[in-house]
Amino acid sequence: MGSKRKKRFDRRSFKLKLKPQTMSSIAQVFFFAVAFLIIISFSRRGLILYKFNDIMMMVFGWATIFLPFIFLSFAFLMSKIKVPLSQPNVIIGSILIFLSIASIGRSGILGLTFWDSISTLVTPAGAFIVLFGIFITGLIILFNTSFDQVFKIVKVVWGQISVFIFGQKSAGGGRISGRKDFKISGVTSNSPNANVGKSNLSEKPKEELEEKLVSNIRGEDAIWKYPPIDIFSGEQIGKVDRGDINGNADIIEKTLESFGISAHIVEVNLGPAVTQYAIQVALGTKLSKITALERDLALALSAPTGTIRIEAPIPGRNLVGIELPNKAPEFVPIKGILESEVMQSKKSKLAVTLGLDVSGKPVIADINKMPHVLIAGQTGSGKSVCINTFLASILFRASPSEVKFIMVDPKRVELTGYNDIPHLLSPVIVDPGKVISALRWLMREMDRRYTLFAQAGARNIDSYNEMSGFQALPYIVLLIDELADVMLLSPVEVEDAITRIAQMSRATGIHMVLATQRPSVDVITGLIKANIPCRIAFAVSSQVDSRVILDTQGAEKLLGKGDMLFLPPDQAKPARIQGAFVTDDEIKKLVGFIKNQGVPVQYTEEVTTMTKSGHPAIPGVVGDTDELFAEAIKVVCQYERASASLLQRRLSIGYARAARVIDQLESAGVIEISDGSSKPRKVLIKDAAEFLSSLTK
Repeated sequence: MGSKRKKRFDRRSFKLKLKPQTMSSIAQVFFFAVAFLIIISFSRRGLILYKFNDIMMMVFGWATIFLPFIFLSFAFLMSKIKVPLSQPNVIIGSILIFLSIASIGRSGILGLTFWDSISTLVTPAGAFIVLFGIFITGLIILFNTSFDQVFKIVKVVWGQISVFIFGQKSAGGGRISGRKDFKISGVTSNSPNANVGKSNLSEKPKEELEEKLVSNIRGEDAIWKYPPIDIFSGEQIGKVDRGDINGNADIIEKTLESFGISAHIVEVNLGPAVTQYAIQVALGTKLSKITALERDLALALSAPTGTIRIEAPIPGRNLVGIELPNKAPEFVPIKGILESEVMQSKKSKLAVTLGLDVSGKPVIADINKMPHVLIAGQTGSGKSVCINTFLASILFRASPSEVKFIMVDPKRVELTGYNDIPHLLSPVIVDPGKVISALRWLMREMDRRYTLFAQAGARNIDSYNEMSGFQALPYIVLLIDELADVMLLSPVEVEDAITRIAQMSRATGIHMVLATQRPSVDVITGLIKANIPCRIAFAVSSQVDSRVILDTQGAEKLLGKGDMLFLPPDQAKPARIQGAFVTDDEIKKLVGFIKNQGVPVQYTEEVTTMTKSGHPAIPGVVGDTDELFAEAIKVVCQYERASASLLQRRLSIGYARAARVIDQLESAGVIEISDGSSKPRKVLIKDAAEFLSSLTK
């Protein structure tokens, strides 16, 4: 009796306690096994598999081929393996698609039952509509996207199927791509619609056009004859080739889709050097995922240069721009931009043409608002052409009394052609040593103008000229074609001078355009960058150089030949622009027209002779004169003799400094040449004040 109770107690206590993870794993194994058994059963080998396949085909018909996909989705959903099949929307969408396809095709007992039940309720036509709606809903859930995107996918798939079945081809041998569901903008000058958006001023008579191109002629400027627009030819150089725009759009969308990014191209901007494909991405997509695919997209698109640029996002829009280089770029003549309505609306004499942006729109910059600009780019990138474009734009619109230039060209080949035009304050400076003198003169001129403004109660040069009733003070533009050569000579003094001018000169109408082909930190220092926020970057060799000039990468991907990134002071991101092009012949015609007017050239000699003390250089004296040079002249004239000991006592200086002042007095012709003795020297001038005044004239 006792043994029976004990045995009954043992049977009660025997319970199988499995963890939830164990049950889940068993279910995973089951779903995996069923999925692979269905796949193997299609071979119809083995008695059991043969019968199993017959049962599946009887119940589900040909729709059985979708069952392994559904079972695998369930298996992955229950596991921790993260794959696209493990998403709940994939399973639900797959089931809806499976049921709708099986019912429409009346596949097996299941499909036939569903079809008969629905068609009895809503007629066969209604049943087809209902089941097709379930099919589309399944696609939307499966891809987790919108109806428009699903329609596009179905359209593309059907197009590929029709091409495969019917072999439909284009005349050129490629497959027909009838897609054009995006906006195309940015028509360029050699396109069929070149006149769209162009200034109607070009259709006006020549005399009226030239009057419109020049505005605000004041006082004595009325006698100045402004250059005609015919100086610039405007001839198109080369023909642009952008490749297959529709095909590239499809490639971009498919490539992003293959990486799990749902995107749709909504606009294509036709630029002269690049074609920008503006894409709209699904909500919740990280931009970093798109920018990380830069090289993959370049590979898929077969980019001509091997690189593309992704602008994420496009400023002011909720779109991402993918910029693909054109197979054959288009040059942008300066004439078309000078004739544009954008340029006509600018009244500033310092408005310059930059070029066309990625959408083919003219871009105009005002140096007065910059108010200084740094330009950097390797040899052949278009840096010198940009400088010539700046000069041509200003010379075309400004008289010598409105704008003056100080040009520095250490290479002696880029700017020397502008010599002897009346807009220059000095001949083109080719000696880097004289650049320091020019910077000193600009600082003194800046201080002089501030004094004039204070006396007149004016805040800046514009209000001062307005009070005067004419162009009393011209704008002054310092243009240095190679900053690196100047920085090598005296880096500390040049940096200090550029920094001071950049900080204070805007109100006085003094501006700087600094260019270099070596954007390194020892040339474009942190202090210079901090005070010159406007930058233009042409093609450079590395990301490091790009960061030096722009504080961001991107310039290393530019194409050269005028392709630039323009960073104005009021924007955080640079804009891509194809620079305007001006030929050497056009520059020669422009300079020749200006010279033939017969306006006398008046150079300011102090520009290249200014010393560190702020006075013009003394003839015969090499280098800067001592700050006490003028006092020394007065002392020797007063005592009618000159010696180092005399200057030591009267000027309270050391012997070494007194000896240097004696040497400077000898070089200037104030005292006689030493005969080798220690006797005081004779003084060769009588009146110190008269001699000093003659030096300042």
